[in-house]
Amino acid sequence: MKESEFFEKQTVSSKIKASIVSEYFPSYCKIIIRKHQPKELRYIDLFAGPGLYADGNPSTPILIARRCQKDEFLRSNVKFVFNDNTYSAALEENFKREFPNGTFPKKVHFGKSTVGENQAITDFLVTNTHNGKFNECPSLLFIDPFGYKGIETKVLAEFLKNWGNEMFLFLNTKRIHPALENEKFEPLMKALFPTTLEQIVSGPQFRQF
Repeated sequence: MKESEFFEKQTVSSKIKASIVSEYFPSYCKIIIRKHQPKELRYIDLFAGPGLYADGNPSTPILIARRCQKDEFLRSNVKFVFNDNTYSAALEENFKREFPNGTFPKKVHFGKSTVGENQAITDFLVTNTHNGKFNECPSLLFIDPFGYKGIETKVLAEFLKNWGNEMFLFLNTKRIHPALENEKFEPLMKALFPTTLEQIVSGPQFRQF
């Protein structure tokens, strides 16, 4: 499937992924605040898409916002950080149509950078947001890229060092095999497997993949 066709009609797998993340996030927030009342709770989506499929079905950003809007605490304390290098403008339009400015006190961020090529995104992910023992900005990071671009394992590991930070990473494992054999994807595979790429390519687990 071409990337341009991905958001034409919601597939069953996409609906399931969106449902899992949107149902999990409010529960995640409630668990965090049992331990500590942070400055803010963040939902970060680096490949957010347009928010709506062409068939009218909502994707993860809209679904999560709907759930947060219904809860007074979440509506006041959640910071949405969205990014998409192709659909940022469409997402902002679709989002604000349902959630006008002011719906959420914390300003929603709509970025349009290419993950893996923008240093500001990397710096944002690796920033230590602790104040003493606890994290003042616990974050749930959702990464569902069309391919592997921008998946830097070491950066994600730094992100997860912050107390309370969690991550959903969805990728098609069936595409890893051909990607490993394509020299054009070698830098992306090195970012995904920074310490084990040579073993994966030469080992029996690759030949039997």
